Amino acid sequence: MAGCWRLCLALCCALVCSGHPLEWFTAVVRTEYTEPLTNVTVLNSTESGSYGDHSPKESVQGWLGIPRDPDNMEACQPDSQFTVPGGLPTALDAEDGLPWIALVARGGCTFKEKVLQAARRRASAVVIYNDVKSGNATVPMSHLGTGNTVVIMVWHTKGMEILEPLRRDIPVKMVISVGTRHVQEISGQSVVFVAIAFITMMIISLAWLIFYYVQRFLYTGAQYGNQANRKETKKAISQLQLHRVKKGEKGIDIDAENCAVCIENYKPKDVVRILPCNHIFHRLCIDPWLLEHRTCPMCKLDVIKALGFWVDPEETLDIPVPESMAGSSLSVGTLSVAQEDNRSEANNLLSYSTDDSLSQCNSAKEDAGETTALLDDPCNEDAPGEQQQQTSGSHSSH
Repeated sequence: MAGCWRLCLALCCALVCSGHPLEWFTAVVRTEYTEPLTNVTVLNSTESGSYGDHSPKESVQGWLGIPRDPDNMEACQPDSQFTVPGGLPTALDAEDGLPWIALVARGGCTFKEKVLQAARRRASAVVIYNDVKSGNATVPMSHLGTGNTVVIMVWHTKGMEILEPLRRDIPVKMVISVGTRHVQEISGQSVVFVAIAFITMMIISLAWLIFYYVQRFLYTGAQYGNQANRKETKKAISQLQLHRVKKGEKGIDIDAENCAVCIENYKPKDVVRILPCNHIFHRLCIDPWLLEHRTCPMCKLDVIKALGFWVDPEETLDIPVPESMAGSSLSVGTLSVAQEDNRSEANNLLSYSTDDSLSQCNSAKEDAGETTALLDDPCNEDAPGEQQQQTSGSHSSH
C-alpha cells in the first residue's frame, strides 16, 4: 500500500508541476559591440532568457566566446575548443584574463555536458540558444552537478542575433541579470486531476483492507476447524489397537512382511498399529498418516469414520467389525492373546521405542488411553511366571 501511495503522490506532482518547476526566473540579456566600419556602438537589452533549474540566480558579465569549429556549435565533443573574437586576453587563455561567457547551441548532448565543457575552460557562464523550431521560447533545463556556473537559455532568434557579429570576428560583451520571478499556479483542471487520483487511491485502499480482513477471518475460522478435527482424529486413533511384534509368532512373518508406509520389514519388539481392516503398520509410520489422511494406505478405508467419529445421524454405517475388535482377545494367525482395555481422555499419541523399559511401558499405558493387545507384552518380560500364567489363562478362556 505504501508503494501505491507513493505512486499517487508522484502522479499528483506530475500533473501539478508539468511544464515548469514551481518557481523559475527569467534573465535579462544585454549585449554591446562596436561596428568596425561605422564605429557605432550597438546596444541591445531584452528579457529573452531563463535561468537553468540548478543555476545560481546571479548577475554575471564577460566577453562572448563560441566553439572554434562552426560544425560543432553544440560543444558536445570532449575536445571542443572555444574562441573569443577580437583576440582579447580572456580567462580562456590565462587564469588572470578577463571573464568570458560561452555561447552554444541546444542539442547533440545533455545540458550538463555542455556546461561542463565550457566550465573546464574557465567560462563564468554558459548561454544556450534554443533550436529553430522553438521560436521565441525557452524550456526548463536540468543540469545538476555543474557547480556555481551560471546557465541560461535564450530564444533561438536572440541567439542568432548575438551570433551574427561574433561570426564576423567582432567582440561582443554580454551582461546577464536576474529578471522576473515566476511561480507555477495550480489550475482548476490540475485540482480536478489530483482530486480524482486521491479518491481513486482511497477506494483502492478500502477495497484492499476489506479483502485483507475477509481473508484473515476465513483463515482464522479454518484454523479453528482444523484444530478441532485434529483433536477428534487423535482421540479416534487412540482407540486403535497396538501390538508388539514377537520373533517366531505365526501372525506376522518378520522375514517376509513389511510396513507399507516405510517399506521396512518388521523386527522383534516393533510396535505396530492394527487398523479395523486388519492391515498392520508401524505405529510411528501410520499415526502421522492418519492425522493427515484418515484412511488406510492400502485399502483406503476411512479409519476414523469406521470407529464411529464424524458420522451424521441420518447416515447408517454398515462396517464389519473384525474379530480383534469384537471380543476380549485378538487372534493373529493361529495365536490368541489377551486384550486389555484401558481407555482415557488423553489426546496426545505416545511414541514407542523398541527398547522401552518396564517403567516406561507402564507409564505409557496409563497416559495413552489406547486399547492395547500385545502378543508379547514387554511389561512382563521380567516376570516370566506371570506371563506364563496369563497365557495359560487366555487358552483356558477359549
